[in-house]
Amino acid sequence: MKLWLPVTTLMVGSNFVFLVFVRKEEAHQVLKIRKRANQFLEEIHPGNLERECTEETCSFEEAKEIFQSQEKTHNVRLFFQTDLNPCKENPCKNGGVCKLKHYDYFCICPPLFGGKLCEIGECGNNGGCWQHCQDTAHSLRVVCSCAEGYALGDDGKRCTQSGNGSGTLAEGQNVHDGLNQTEAEGNLTDGELHSWTNVYQTAEYDDTRITGGSFCRRGHCPWQVTFLLHIDRGYGFCGGSLISSRWVVTAAHCLEIVKPHHVTVGEEVKEQKIEVQQSWIHPHYDSDNYNGDIALLYLSSDVVFNEYALPICLPNPNLATLLTSEGTRGMVSGWGSTHQRGPGTRFLMKVKLPIVSMETCRQSTAKLITDNMFCAGYAAKAHDACKGDSGGPFAVSYHDTWYLLGIVSWGEGCAEERKYDSGQFTNSDISLST
Repeated sequence: MKLWLPVTTLMVGSNFVFLVFVRKEEAHQVLKIRKRANQFLEEIHPGNLERECTEETCSFEEAKEIFQSQEKTHNVRLFFQTDLNPCKENPCKNGGVCKLKHYDYFCICPPLFGGKLCEIGECGNNGGCWQHCQDTAHSLRVVCSCAEGYALGDDGKRCTQSGNGSGTLAEGQNVHDGLNQTEAEGNLTDGELHSWTNVYQTAEYDDTRITGGSFCRRGHCPWQVTFLLHIDRGYGFCGGSLISSRWVVTAAHCLEIVKPHHVTVGEEVKEQKIEVQQSWIHPHYDSDNYNGDIALLYLSSDVVFNEYALPICLPNPNLATLLTSEGTRGMVSGWGSTHQRGPGTRFLMKVKLPIVSMETCRQSTAKLITDNMFCAGYAAKAHDACKGDSGGPFAVSYHDTWYLLGIVSWGEGCAEERKYDSGQFTNSDISLST
């Protein structure tokens, strides 16, 4: 019940009267409201909480007529008689704000926390997990888990390799070596916008794509797959990423004309050629704008894992959101051309590209950039994917594990001025079954 008092103030001989609301404690210093007893025949009216327990002296029997429950009546009576405000001592955790509602309370939680008392951490910033993070209503915190081949550490967050884990490099090699070798660094904001790079392809543009990169040493791109495509005018080839012993992720546009007969995994003496048993193109793939440019290949037999053939991890949605933020550097690899009109290379190449904002990406091209694509590149460096790299990986290292974030799809030329590469987000909800 709100109380107000008239307040009079004098100015230059004139009276101005303002009606203002004051706090209950201040109002009670001037006016004392005495709770009354029941009036004559008042009991014939239906029970009313304000009349029974605010205007009148609240009795247990009268309050019980309203709530029809002894437990609820006791709680509300205690609230009114002792002024036991549940928000008086804030029950909300982690900086939450307590608010009253219908003689109960609720908490307004800060970002990254949830639950009735804001006691449950959420998977913002991946919840501090090294690999997979999951929100759950049955736990007071996020639940971390690890990919196949890894074990969860005692701290409940770290993941350590327990075998041939996905996304790892050969034993004894630094997982960052494959990304931090000889490429020069570039500042995204230095100089004018030119020499943009790409992570994609179309048939009407140049076939996809590594320009300005360096050699990927043996065992540093163990998930890289390649396959030949026999067409009327000769042959072409595309790349892919090994995500399990039988599954390969590639670009849908690579399978539009002809399906691959086999894939090649590994390098030189450790090379494995395995037939493709079946293939699937994403049901929402659009060949006009290359939205949904993703496909799966199912192999006829298992890949034998070794230091030159290992699968790359797929991130869950929380980790994918974290890693696809602007400025994240990823590695694109392939056997594609090293310049615009050049032939494919005999050696596996790689190039390191930073993700740029969607706004900058869309401003750099007249082509449609959908929400299922991203762009990566430099403002003043001729680094790019090029012909022959289609379907290959855009891989990012996080806590010593490599994740597949994107698939090389389309671009306008190779390392052309003011042109980015657009990238297809990896579908984190791909389910694998054998």
